Amino acid sequence: MGKSRTDTAGKMNVLKSRTELLCLSVNTLDEFTTPEDLHRLLADIDSLRAKVVRYAKDLEQVSRKDETH
Repeated sequence: MGKSRTDTAGKMNVLKSRTELLCLSVNTLDEFTTPEDLHRLLADIDSLRAKVVRYAKDLEQVSRKDETH
């Protein structure tokens, strides 16, 4: 498993990279795409969504901490 990102810029870079990879995967879809390919794509989408949700929560916590200081 990879090292957890703690800085906002790093997290945004991770999201950008993962989104670019997802776009590349989508661009490879064609008439030869199998159901397994589509299930893998859905798993990648779910993984990216979970990361976005986690990073959003992290940013909300940082924002709350900044407001109290």
